[in-house]
Amino acid sequence: MASKDYLKLCQEAQDKKLNLAKKQERQIKQIYNDMYKNLSKKLNKVNPDSLTKRYLEELQKELAKEIKLIHTKVEKVIKKNTEKSTNLANNVQLDFFMQINEQYSLNMKDTFSSMFSKIPKAAMHEILHGTAYKDCKGLSERIWQYTKKFDKDIDYIVTEGIANKKTVYEIAKDLEIYVNPKASKPWEWSNVYPNASEKVDYNAQRLARTAVNHAFQQAQKRSCEKNPYVTGIRWVSAGIHGRTCPVCSDRDGQLFKVNEVPLDHPNGLCTTIAEIPMSFDEIGMELRAWRDGESNSKLDNWFSEYGEDFI
Repeated sequence: MASKDYLKLCQEAQDKKLNLAKKQERQIKQIYNDMYKNLSKKLNKVNPDSLTKRYLEELQKELAKEIKLIHTKVEKVIKKNTEKSTNLANNVQLDFFMQINEQYSLNMKDTFSSMFSKIPKAAMHEILHGTAYKDCKGLSERIWQYTKKFDKDIDYIVTEGIANKKTVYEIAKDLEIYVNPKASKPWEWSNVYPNASEKVDYNAQRLARTAVNHAFQQAQKRSCEKNPYVTGIRWVSAGIHGRTCPVCSDRDGQLFKVNEVPLDHPNGLCTTIAEIPMSFDEIGMELRAWRDGESNSKLDNWFSEYGEDFI
């Protein structure tokens, strides 16, 4: 069975990925919260009786401009965190070989470093530019879709507010409620605007969580392709009542071929762990014997494909 050291590397990477996702959630919420604070300050400075329809139109334009800027900031946050996520996944395999290299004096440190060096960037590119998806939509295109949804919500709130004979000030305050990422929408607000998003940052958060998770999975898959001891990638379902879908429940425990493991669905909570049946010592001794000249076609083929240019 796989060594405890290897399983520890897997667990540590998963834990760091979860912490990265939580930190990212706070980063994005803060970006939206800053927008909310700016709008609140502006509304607190005006006399409700002096607000006109023209003021509301200007407020709409200002919010549209603000959300474009916000989504630019969100995109930068996601890109930075997907890079970190790909490195976390890639380092599981790299650190595993580095430990073996040190313990068994293989003198292959530079080989292993070079072998895995391009994986994070390649995996990140596949996620950010959409080549890993059937619809081929990249991060920028998906964020642009959410920007348009925000604009539609703003127009909808204004239109419905007018239809419900609200004052300009009341509609402006409703927009303030809409852009608040912390507060739950009151029943009265939701009753008037049932088609507006309940959480202004929901789509961005969903996209960000998915990107970090998919980047990790993609880098995991690419790095495992370069590890001849990985026999597959096992799916571990979250098993959360009401959250884990039937598809993920059916996948629980299933061992996929490395190049056939599917990406988790958006907002997914499942994990995937590379399977290595051989123990740490078995792998170390096999690599040591091969380095000493023992015939091993598996390692010959592996080194010919991935390592020959690095020694």
